[in-house]
Amino acid sequence: MSQFVSVALPARNAAGYIGDAVRSILAQTHRDLELVVCDNHSTDGTAEALAGISDPRLRIARPPRPLPIALSHRFAVEQTSSPLVAVMGADDFALPDRLAAQLAVLAAEPRLVLVGCWCESIDDIGHHLGALRYADRADRLRRDVLRANPIVLPTMLFRRAAYDASGGFRDDFGYAFDYDLVLRLLRVGDVANVPRDLLRYRYPRGGISFSAIKEVQRDGLRLRRSALRGGGYGALDHLWLLQPLLALAVPSAVLRAIAIPYMNFFHGRATPPEISPERAGTR
Repeated sequence: MSQFVSVALPARNAAGYIGDAVRSILAQTHRDLELVVCDNHSTDGTAEALAGISDPRLRIARPPRPLPIALSHRFAVEQTSSPLVAVMGADDFALPDRLAAQLAVLAAEPRLVLVGCWCESIDDIGHHLGALRYADRADRLRRDVLRANPIVLPTMLFRRAAYDASGGFRDDFGYAFDYDLVLRLLRVGDVANVPRDLLRYRYPRGGISFSAIKEVQRDGLRLRRSALRGGGYGALDHLWLLQPLLALAVPSAVLRAIAIPYMNFFHGRATPPEISPERAGTR
């Protein structure tokens, strides 16, 4: 029996990529979906690009005023109608079986409240940069969650009931709003990744990951400190505060230069315990 899923896609000034992102969702092998695009008061050609796409499953929503990034994601989710909600990035590209693969994992594991997937990372013009392959198993992910956010935001697929119970996307930790949601969802259930590259994740040089790189690190540090104060972690988990602290001591230009090599080295390779022989045969 098919599972109806909503896809929330927040967008602001994404005219150059939004068409491909939308079409990659509408072309999914899992056809039973709605796609809700939150056009967050774009001032480029985003609205025109969306107007050129005709599909009854596509819906455009606009908030009454421009919203910060966390609240634009919250608004997009609020416009959806399914108990299963996926997130998509306005400048990313989903492989055709992304939703089908994630839904299968979610259906097989009742304790899972959130499923992500591995990603290929690409630059502004689509050239390969590397990969993001965080822990896939729920037990490993829970153990290492303070090391880094283990779920890439535009790969999220969650149960709406768990999302609502945890408080949803909020603006308390700035750019770390997605990491904040992952940590809160772990209090109500399990989180895992599909160990396959199912999304092409774009790192534009003018994007937040580069332009606000110090703010990203600072917000991540604040979030980790808050999580540690909330309890449930061991003494050694405090060591994960060192990474953002060291990053804040490095000049922004240096951080931008090493960001992609750093991610590829520490997060771009699946370690042997993460891939069982059965899973290895499906990749």
